[in-house]
Amino acid sequence: MGHLRDERFDRGEDRMLVAARLEDKSPAEIAAAYEAAFHADGALVNLLPAHVFPRATEHVPEMVELVERLQDAGYAYATPDGTVYYSVNRFPGYGKLSGNTLDELRAGHRVDVEPDKRDPADFVLWKHAGEGRLVKWPTRRWGEGYPGWHIECSAMSMHYLGERFELHTGGVDNIFPHHEDEIAQSEALTGHVPAATWVHGEHLLMRGRKMAKSAGNFQRITDLAAAGVDPLAFRYLCLTARYAHKLDFSTDSVKAAATALDSLRSRLRALGPAPADGPWAAPPPLVAGAAGPRPAGVADGPRGHQLRPDALADAYPVEDRAHSVRAPLSDAGRAFHERFVSALDDDLDMPSALAAVREALRAPLEDDERRWLVLDADAVLGLDLHRVWQAGDQAVATGDGRAHVAGRVESDGRVTVAAAADALAVDALPPGAARLLEQRAAARGARDYALADHLRDELAALGVAVMDRPGGVTEWQLRS
Repeated sequence: MGHLRDERFDRGEDRMLVAARLEDKSPAEIAAAYEAAFHADGALVNLLPAHVFPRATEHVPEMVELVERLQDAGYAYATPDGTVYYSVNRFPGYGKLSGNTLDELRAGHRVDVEPDKRDPADFVLWKHAGEGRLVKWPTRRWGEGYPGWHIECSAMSMHYLGERFELHTGGVDNIFPHHEDEIAQSEALTGHVPAATWVHGEHLLMRGRKMAKSAGNFQRITDLAAAGVDPLAFRYLCLTARYAHKLDFSTDSVKAAATALDSLRSRLRALGPAPADGPWAAPPPLVAGAAGPRPAGVADGPRGHQLRPDALADAYPVEDRAHSVRAPLSDAGRAFHERFVSALDDDLDMPSALAAVREALRAPLEDDERRWLVLDADAVLGLDLHRVWQAGDQAVATGDGRAHVAGRVESDGRVTVAAAADALAVDALPPGAARLLEQRAAARGARDYALADHLRDELAALGVAVMDRPGGVTEWQLRS
């Protein structure tokens, strides 16, 4: 379920439980719905699925064990009712990530401090479950309760990555208290910071405010697709800003990104498709496979979890494409390649990397060289540029040996194919997708838009993007 509770809101109700009651669903159903939506939206913008998607509720025993170890080592204390707090006084390095000091933190807790805390800055490791709480677990020491907001990340990272790993990411709002507390928990037991590098992304804004469902300015990727906007236009928009800078999303900004993406595709398309073999053959594309609504287990390979393994599980060659260039680039072409790599090395300066690609397309280089540079860069950009030679209703097999499939859902609910290569037909859809398309057409006809949205999410999780066009026309596209 992810972060079950932020102790800054301990005096209020758990938001997962509030949502469950309002929507007449169980907490597990609420969590599953959001998880499926996350994977559906991620697939539409070519996010490579992670090798594992751990769920906090499946790792509670590891959390309990860590809390017990912290208590035994003197870093935590239990209250009479069974709530366990981390004692920040016991950890001298507390505040080193965020720059906070304990004196400053204590000054900020002038009122409404939990009376059972020894220090206002102490934070919850394990919370006693009050009467009527649905989500809780038994423990041998503290009775029934549930984990604090931070211990789950320490437990799951140790379980899957070990005591040391290279990179820890999150939003800027995670720096304090979440990541600060995570460091305190883990380092107290291991003697070292869990991650070598901490990377924090700035907020996505909408109308000048942080995008959030609670603020009423929330929009999903599937909403863009339903409005006829290519989801990859949003990905392009994200590439125009550095991750540590705020990005303002608006109808105008995503339309401008869509125009820029179309321009990039048009220039590349004009060069003609790459030769099938030889030094200028297209570099192998890195195609993101849909993870499915609830991926399980640990996946292998850079594509991570994906559906239809028969179509996508072929191995992607992991090699140093930054420094070992196979194509016979000219000095000018190599300079563009090095500019792109240098931008990535400069704290992921994606705007500069994207600018280098656009300039390479206009440079006085041979067509083969320009095409190769752009397609090679797209392994990072993730804009599916290898598919630009699929024109109109005639799909062209691309360098990865697969073809694009698209179609319509007719007014009578029939699922048809409008574009296919190699005699692909509706049976090229993932199992069950054709039926979901038919059910969604029926739901729209009955004006059951909530069900239609739910079915669209299920289709997106299967790798099928659905676009509702003006006049009641629905189009679908298979993104494999």
